[in-house]
This record gives sequence, C-alpha cells and structure tokens, in this order.
Amino acid sequence: MFNRRPRLFQTIVWTVVVGSIVTGTVMFFAGWLEPHDVGYSGVFLINLIGSASVIIPVPGLAAVCAAAAPNVGLNMVGIGLLGGTGATIGEITGYLAGYGGHSFVQRSRYYDRVQRLVIRRGAFALFVLAVLPMPLFDVAGIAAGSLGYPVRRFLIWVFFGKIIKSIGTAYACQQSIDWFTDLVGL
Repeated sequence: MFNRRPRLFQTIVWTVVVGSIVTGTVMFFAGWLEPHDVGYSGVFLINLIGSASVIIPVPGLAAVCAAAAPNVGLNMVGIGLLGGTGATIGEITGYLAGYGGHSFVQRSRYYDRVQRLVIRRGAFALFVLAVLPMPLFDVAGIAAGSLGYPVRRFLIWVFFGKIIKSIGTAYACQQSIDWFTDLVGL
C-alpha cells in the first residue's frame, strides 16, 4: 500500500499522528495525563507525543519512569511495551518528514554522519539508535525516510529498540526509586 499510494498513506498517518499530538498535548497541559492517574494509556500517549514532536518537549522516558514508581503498581513490561509502542508510532513523523522531502534537520551537522550510518548499517543502526536514550533518533528517522528505507523494516527495528529502552528504563527507575526511598528513609 505504501509504495502504490504514498500520498494516501502519508495523509492517513499524518492525520492519526497530528490528531494524537493535539489531543495528547491538550490533555498533557490540562493535567489529565499524569502517568500515575491514567496508567498505561498515559504512558502510551506521552511517548507518542514525545516521539512525534521535536517542537514540543514532552519527556516520554520521564513518563515511563513515573509510571514505574512502586506505589503506582503498574507492570514494568506493560509500561515498556506501551511506552515503546507509542514512541515507535510517533517516530513515523520523522520518517515521513525525510520521505517527503527536505527537512531543517537535514542541514544539521549530525545528519550526514547519521545518514552514512543508516546507509552502511541499516537495520542495526536504527535498532541501536532506538535503544540509546538520546534525541539523535529523530535525525535517524529523517535519514531513513529520505533514503527510502522500507517503512515496515524501519518500524520493526525501531519497535524492538524502543521496547528494550522503555522496559530497561522502567526497571531502572523502579530500582532507583526503591534505592532512594531506602536511603532517605521514606
């Protein structure tokens, strides 16, 4: 479908992503998206918004960390799966920005290096960059889109990387919170 009707696919994806961003942003700033209040759906939406938007700084990993607090009572794997899934869906915006043409990110000093890495290492590079907790992945998504990297392969490797990062973050935050509360005697 993507190759046969790219405009239709882009329109559908952009509509879903922009609709989710607008809805989630309104909910976030209204205070309705606290991870301890809305649980798994809040983690999903905050990660979707955080990955889909470079302009609005929404800390997706902070939502994973907050949801992992022992007193919230959520499952770490569930938090990681939903956080990683939301982040993966959000990364489609960067891919489509690269696929659709030139982006302001393509003028950054990191773009050429990341693009060469995606050309040389493909799936492995996307996977590793998705696992690492850094904002450089937006550049990788744009590079993959501009290179015409297959969208299904892009989503699969990003999904696995984001899931590992989210589950690891959830467990690390839970352990850190336990350690800190023991340290200060709470």
